[in-house]
Amino acid sequence: MGDLKDWWNRYGLKLTALAAALLIIGAVYPELTIRSQNPSQLSAWDGDWNDISRFANDMRAEGYATQALLSSPMALDELNSAQRNATVLLILGVERAYTEPEAKAIREFVRQGGRVLLADDFGHGNSAVSGLYSVGASFFGQQLYDMNHWDEPSHPHNASYVVVDADLPRVGFSGQLLLSEPTALTVAEGGKAIPLLRSSEQGFVDLNSNSFGDPDEGTFSIGGAVIMAEVEVGSGRMVLLSDPSLFINSLYGELDNRDFAHALIGYLAGGNNATLLFDESRHLQPDFLSLVYVQLFGYIVFAGNNEVARIILLAAILLGAEVALMRTRNPLPWRHLHNLWLGRSSRYRVPHAHYVHPDTIREVFLDRVRIAHGYAREEFELLPQSQLEKLLDNDILVRFIVNRDARLQPELVLEAVSGWKK
Repeated sequence: MGDLKDWWNRYGLKLTALAAALLIIGAVYPELTIRSQNPSQLSAWDGDWNDISRFANDMRAEGYATQALLSSPMALDELNSAQRNATVLLILGVERAYTEPEAKAIREFVRQGGRVLLADDFGHGNSAVSGLYSVGASFFGQQLYDMNHWDEPSHPHNASYVVVDADLPRVGFSGQLLLSEPTALTVAEGGKAIPLLRSSEQGFVDLNSNSFGDPDEGTFSIGGAVIMAEVEVGSGRMVLLSDPSLFINSLYGELDNRDFAHALIGYLAGGNNATLLFDESRHLQPDFLSLVYVQLFGYIVFAGNNEVARIILLAAILLGAEVALMRTRNPLPWRHLHNLWLGRSSRYRVPHAHYVHPDTIREVFLDRVRIAHGYAREEFELLPQSQLEKLLDNDILVRFIVNRDARLQPELVLEAVSGWKK
């Protein structure tokens, strides 16, 4: 038993630190791998060309409160009914797939009165609606091409851009949108999803990657590919948009993108100054510390909403506390030390001027004399001078303590103080 205790005292703390490091690395390494291939983007609080800070700043200027969801959509479960009705969840770009519990939290948020704008193209947007089986809409995941307006000055003459003529009475908007590499939405017949916006009849999804619209790839029979749809779930609603790029800083001011964004948020907010909750948890974090925070805090939120995970987390905390108690040593027996240099000087044995002042030395030394003779503090202060001189029993000490002789050399005083005995 003694050998095991000695081994633990020697290696226990190191092993605990190693286990914690491995846990953090295991939690964030997959994200680091993805982040190394894809730069951070679509953040409402960053100002790069592919972030959405211009849009977020406009919303604040309009009177909307803006907040960030950093951990996990499961935190939506903490909102009460009034908060849900006054919150619009903005999922602009999904760079990391949602888990099933997270998708369920989004579904419950909408069902109980929340509103969601989900804009994605080649990411993991479908994972957000995996639990909404009656939606009848999903992200197709293939790039949409549309040669409409190709020869007009408003088009950048680049096949990755699409100009859409949008007429949305429901949203209160009419104008042109400039999209970058949009995809198409798949809307099932008989589902709850209602198509709101389509491409032109020249739009097609290039299934065979030959950059041309073949007859079997055309969407002409249905009047264009669906770019935007809406679905009501419970007492809430969700708008699906097949491209988040119209919100990014470089495209936000192009054509009528800005007016469309204002109209769409106003429609979702219901004319009220709602809180816009930007889901930043789906974006790749720009630095390692932020990534660690988001990942670990997401696990904590998951543990708070899962009974098995709560038990495991509680067990880990108790085990950690037990390890900490095992590593804590009992305090040594306390005793009063009367060492003028060790007790009153700094830890580096370079005494401050205050500690070698004559009054300080008198105070400490008299306390030593008092304790050595067993006097209480009040009793010692009432001793007559003759009795104090008898206790000191040293001419140098009498001159220093009683007569306060300033002419005494410090070396003589220190020698007398150090050599004093009861």
